[in-house]
Amino acid sequence: MSEYEEKPASKLWRKPRSKWLLGIPLGAAIAFVLGAIALGTTNYVLHATSSTEFCYSCHSHDAFIRPEYEASTHFRNASGVAAECADCHLPHDSWFGLVWTKMVVSLDIIPEMMGKLDTAEKYEAHRAEMAESVWREYKENDSAYCRSCHEFSSMDLDSQDRRAARRHSSAADSDATCIDCHYGIVHVAPENAEEILGRLHAE
Repeated sequence: MSEYEEKPASKLWRKPRSKWLLGIPLGAAIAFVLGAIALGTTNYVLHATSSTEFCYSCHSHDAFIRPEYEASTHFRNASGVAAECADCHLPHDSWFGLVWTKMVVSLDIIPEMMGKLDTAEKYEAHRAEMAESVWREYKENDSAYCRSCHEFSSMDLDSQDRRAARRHSSAADSDATCIDCHYGIVHVAPENAEEILGRLHAE
């Protein structure tokens, strides 16, 4: 090969014969920057709209859910560790799952704006329906949101009272899931809670 002959690899680094070809790397750089901005904005919006205070911006949440939550041990307890709305109602291990869930729950603004839950009477009338929807989700995902904080393998059963330790030990060895026993902890359970859970278990 002549010293003046161009090596094949060097063709990758030659100056483009047309100035329009410079648009390829320039376009890629612009696309990268715009993509980074879009991703950053999306993550910021996801974080901001997942806060408990943001949830309270809906009338029904502020008027009816806040008092129940703030009276629960998930808000105030001996250890001082509080579980926020997002901890119990949003996926933690999948970014795409989180985005999808946020898109779905954003539709809740429609009944909110239509006044479906704007009085205590209306809220109580729909309590069982809302509880069943959430409990069904928990049954289907094996109480995944609970398990992000509470896991059988991390429990010190010796420090629990005898009844709790026995039930947790039994649940760990069976296909029981958290919501089978733990419901009405944060939100007041509807009067027909046992009926709803029995139906979900049968399904």
